[in-house]
Formats: sequence, C-alpha cells, structure tokens
Amino acid sequence: MSELSKKISYLKGLSEGMRLSEKSDEGSIIDKLIEALSDAADEMDRLSERCADTEEYLGRLEDRVDDIDFCVGDIYSELDGDEFDDDDDDLFDLYDDDDDDLFEITCPECGEDVIVDFDMIDDENSIVCPNCHKDIELELDIDDDEDDE
Repeated sequence: MSELSKKISYLKGLSEGMRLSEKSDEGSIIDKLIEALSDAADEMDRLSERCADTEEYLGRLEDRVDDIDFCVGDIYSELDGDEFDDDDDDLFDLYDDDDDDLFEITCPECGEDVIVDFDMIDDENSIVCPNCHKDIELELDIDDDEDDE
C-alpha cells in the first residue's frame, strides 16, 4: 500500500469517527471526496506498476541494442578491417551492392546521412528523413538519354 493510500485510509477513519451523516451536506461531500481520492490513489498505484514494468522492459531492450551494436561492429570490422564508425564513408558501400537504385544524401534538417532507394521517392520528389521525420525535397536530374535508347 502506498503512502497516499495510507493517508486516505486515515482520513476515511477520521470521517467515520466523526460520525458525519451521509445525509447531511457536509457528510456527503466528505464521503465523495474521500472516495475520489481513493480512486485516484488506486490509479496512481496501477500507473506506478506500469512505469516499473516499462523501465524493466526498456532496460532489457537497451541490453539487446547494445548486443546488436557489438555484433554489427564485429561484422563491420571483419568486412572492412577497421573499427565500426557510423560516419565512415564506406558504410554506404555495404548497402549498395549493385550500385543501381541507391544514393546517399544529407538531411538539411538534422544533418544525418540518409541512404535513399528510388522506390522511396513520392510523387512530389521528396522523402521523409528516418531520423528527424521531416520532408526532404529532392531535385532530381534524370538523364533522358537512357530513355531514348
């Protein structure tokens, strides 16, 4: 039982000890206030439990993300022979094996490098940055020479 619940129980005991009639205006109001406080305390206890569960779950997720970062760093080191670095220019090459549908841009809002597939581009020639979720307007220069052939 939380401290708040204990205090509300104490108030309830005091009001019962005063023998206020629920039929009187004062007794009715005090009874309803204590009932509302009790409901609020119960809800706060449920929320506290959910917060504790969420913190535990987030801790487990954080451990898994750390494990994944460690594994990805090992894989990258094996492929390239260097330490894993998010800003490494060769990282793009890992994604674009065929050199056909991918290109890399820098988001003007957050400054993060974004790897773009032509299929991601919408009708307005824009994409949504996966980091800051802002629209990135693209100016595409498409060679029509290939279409003529």
